[in-house]
Amino acid sequence: MNTLFRIFCAVCAAAVQLVYCFIPSEYDEPADARNGGDPFIVEDGDDTYYVYTTASGVTINKVVSLTDLTVTESKTVFTAGSNGTVSSIWAPEIHKIGDRWYIVSCALFDESVVPRGAMPEEDTDTQHSDFYRYGFVLESKTEDIFGEYEFIGVLIPDGLNNIDGTYLQKDGKLYYVCSAYLGVAHQCIYIIEMENPYTLTGTGTELSRPEYSWEKQGWRVNEGPAVLYKGSNVFIVYSASGYSSGSYCMGLLTMTGNDVTDADSWQKSIVPVYGKNILKGQYHTGHCSFVYRENGDVFMVYHATDNKDFNASPRCTYVKKLSFIFDYPVFK
Repeated sequence: MNTLFRIFCAVCAAAVQLVYCFIPSEYDEPADARNGGDPFIVEDGDDTYYVYTTASGVTINKVVSLTDLTVTESKTVFTAGSNGTVSSIWAPEIHKIGDRWYIVSCALFDESVVPRGAMPEEDTDTQHSDFYRYGFVLESKTEDIFGEYEFIGVLIPDGLNNIDGTYLQKDGKLYYVCSAYLGVAHQCIYIIEMENPYTLTGTGTELSRPEYSWEKQGWRVNEGPAVLYKGSNVFIVYSASGYSSGSYCMGLLTMTGNDVTDADSWQKSIVPVYGKNILKGQYHTGHCSFVYRENGDVFMVYHATDNKDFNASPRCTYVKKLSFIFDYPVFK
C-alpha cells in the first residue's frame, strides 16, 4: 500500500471503529470472565487450546471452542522453579513451526543462572528484578500439541531484558519480536532474526518506543507485541501505557518497507487503534493475539477488566472478529 492509500484506509478504519463503539456486538461479553491475563488461543484441526498468564507456570487448556472457553482438559507443561526460572511466568504463546510446537514465554530467572541484563539503571542504588527477566522457549517432543515439552533455550537479544515474546515469519525467515527494556519500566518493541525458534542470530532493532502521550500514561510502555497478517500486509499490534493506569490501549505498526529488521520499514499509528470502551464496560484493554480461519476470518483475542478499578475484577478474555478495509484492520 502506498502512503496516501494507507492513510485513507486508516481514516476509514477509525471511522468504522468509532461507529461500532456504540453498536452492541455478539463479542461484547467475555469468553472467559474468570481468567485471561495475556491470553493466547490456537486451533489445531477441530480442537482449540487456550493459555494465559498464571505466573506459576504454563498450563495448556483444551477448551470447547474459540468463543466458549470452558475447559475440558488441562495439562501443565512447565512450572516456575524449573531450568533457572524463579517466578513470573508471563504471556505464554503456542506456535507450530515445522513439525513441532513451540511455547514462547518469559520469566524472572535466578541471577546465578543468567547474566544481568543490559537495561540501563536510572538510579545505581536501586535494585530492580527486571534485570533478570528474559524470554524462553519450550519445544514439543512430538507433533502432539498436548504432549510433552522440554525447555530448549533462553532468549537474550544483545543482553536485553525482554518479556512478551512472539514470532514473526516473513519470506521464509523467522524473527523474534518482544518488549525489551531501555530503562527501568521503560519498554520498547524490538525485532531480532532467528536461526530457529530457539536461537537468535541477528542484532536487535528497536521498532517502537513510547513517544505519544497515550503510550506514557502511568508509566512509559510498549509491550505485548502480536503479529497480524492479512494478504501481503504485516502488522504488529502492541499494548501501550501502564497496564493498571486506566489508559492501557493498543497501538499499530504497519510494515511499509521490505526489510522487517529496518525501523524505517514500519509506520506507527499516531493514535490508539483499540482501548477501553466505557459503553461496553471494558477497561484496561490490551495484550492481544490472533486466530486465523481457512475462510479468511481473523479473530482478535485480548484481555480487559469489567471494572474501571483494576483491582476490582480479574482480567477477562475477550474474542472479537476483525474486519478489514483493503486488508487494513478495523478493530471494531
